[in-house]
Amino acid sequence: MCACISSFMAIKLSGLSAQNVWWRGGDWAKNDNDLKIVDNVFQRKKIDIKKGQIHLLRGVRRAGKTVYIKLLIKDLTEKIEGRKILYLSCDRHATKELKHIIKEFVQRFNGDVIILDEITYLDDWNIVLKELAETTELTMIATGSNPVRIKEKIERLPGRKIEGNEYFVNPLNFREFVSNAIDLKDTIKNPDVRRCVKTMKKFDSFSPLNPAVDDLVPYFDDLEKLFFGYLLTGGFPDAVRDYLKNGEVQEQTYETIIRLFLGTLSKERKSEEIGRAILEKLLQTGSSRLDFLTIASDIGVHHNTVREYIELLEGSRILYLLPAWDIERKRYAPRKQKKMIFQSSLIPLALHHYLTGCAYAEVLDFVDKNLETLVEQLVSTHVIWHFEKPILQERHAFAGFYYNTNECDLVLARDRTFYGYESKYGKPRKEKYPFSVMYITKDMVDDQMYPAPLFLAGLEKSDRSL
Repeated sequence: MCACISSFMAIKLSGLSAQNVWWRGGDWAKNDNDLKIVDNVFQRKKIDIKKGQIHLLRGVRRAGKTVYIKLLIKDLTEKIEGRKILYLSCDRHATKELKHIIKEFVQRFNGDVIILDEITYLDDWNIVLKELAETTELTMIATGSNPVRIKEKIERLPGRKIEGNEYFVNPLNFREFVSNAIDLKDTIKNPDVRRCVKTMKKFDSFSPLNPAVDDLVPYFDDLEKLFFGYLLTGGFPDAVRDYLKNGEVQEQTYETIIRLFLGTLSKERKSEEIGRAILEKLLQTGSSRLDFLTIASDIGVHHNTVREYIELLEGSRILYLLPAWDIERKRYAPRKQKKMIFQSSLIPLALHHYLTGCAYAEVLDFVDKNLETLVEQLVSTHVIWHFEKPILQERHAFAGFYYNTNECDLVLARDRTFYGYESKYGKPRKEKYPFSVMYITKDMVDDQMYPAPLFLAGLEKSDRSL
């Protein structure tokens, strides 16, 4: 026995068993630190865990990655012994210590699955994964909320073990918001939401290229009320829980989103003052087109500095940068102006709170005054989420906008054909464009017009977007 033990190096167990409560067996989820504090667990599509391969989940912080991982572990413990699954939060371990723990886990427990949460806290995280892939048969699941650093190093990972296994983790979209509200209706404390979903059922999804909204028409009034609630939450799980429970988003949830933005700047050693000035400019202009030179001139910095900050915010999945299309040449027009849209409506609300120091009532006033802009950005984000996939089909491959005499909010390129989406949440008016256009309205419907609550309720995310 002594000889056997001596073949292992000592590992420090302090805190390790608390991170891996499923080692004890039984109904471990009741004692898990992440799951026990969540009163409502939101259902998302499940990923296919492939034995011996690397699975990478990347997305903005607070989008629900850690809870999603714990639900994956819950499924895995029904198939394999809990002690064969190791979860490590990488913000708690140095690289050398982490590699040592993994080695002992493999040798002592014949480990099978390893989960590395927030792996981008490790400077050489890609080397860690590469070494594990080349020397073990472990199944690996890694998450990261610093997509900039992920994109810098992901191409250095070994072939065959990650292709097809990379996912975006986004906030809930409107369809997921409604679907989860229906599932949770008996536990929801917000009477308005409970009343709306009491008699609703789930509906088939459809493509944004061919919206089939007729089956949703009888539920328009309920979906419209839920849509306003979704606007307040932006699909971030903490904000959704606030709304389902209290009917409003709590201040600490706004603070979390603000810290997300500040943390992004800090990690990349960017100036908070410049970042704040750029975002203030974006909030002021709404969805109007801009260029880096104009922003730079207005805030007193070089245009390359503005470009760096905007690209950082897009890489961190805080916003999308939409270039203008040259329709005749079927390519982007790099010298034309661009549009910046926030990936979640909660982000501009939280930033307005941060920039003005306003009370919650003034946030609601901001929503009322900027409703058309918020809806326009939500529509664009949801359509992009429907198509985008890591590496193979990211935003830059298919999404932009168009302006000439008129401006179209979002234009997709699909099989060398262009499809436009124009949000008309005020008075709808059809314009002439050199491509077909769908008009997203407040409540008008015809063969080209689709009310926003119905249109968005039918859109699924892509199979590589959770």
